[in-house]
Amino acid sequence: MTWLPTGCAPPDPAELNTYWHHAVAELGELQLPSEFQVRWIGLDDTTTEQVIELIQAGDKTGTFTLPWIIEHTGQPDPAVGDPIVLVDFHGHPRLLVRLTEIDTVPFGAITTTHTRIDGSPVRDLAIWKPLHTNYWNNLLAPYQLSVDAAMPVLVEKFELLRAN
Repeated sequence: MTWLPTGCAPPDPAELNTYWHHAVAELGELQLPSEFQVRWIGLDDTTTEQVIELIQAGDKTGTFTLPWIIEHTGQPDPAVGDPIVLVDFHGHPRLLVRLTEIDTVPFGAITTTHTRIDGSPVRDLAIWKPLHTNYWNNLLAPYQLSVDAAMPVLVEKFELLRAN
């Protein structure tokens, strides 16, 4: 099972596999790989639903990941072409996206050019930086790490392949 931050309910492996097999059948021409990542994007039930709606509407076309979290949790490094099943707060698979571009940018160098892939409510750096600083500091605290200007951030663009 993929590591997920504390908050959402753990997904049921059988439900994930069923979702994945339906997606592979529906999107056969895309020749999806046999493995996929599982992620939850949001802070709570409400924000998760908002994020899902923004992705479905084409407003949010990417996300941000910390290599430090990947390193400390044993997740695989993301790669262009990776399919990701996004789960809701209750652990149910809702969307399938595929990574199309990944750039590594120091946190202090993040600009609106990078945040334009995020949902329109948080693209403004005056909102984006404090929101992500607080969120990532909570994730990093168990590893005695905190957000700083030199911290690497993966800017991950994706395309929506399937929505429930």
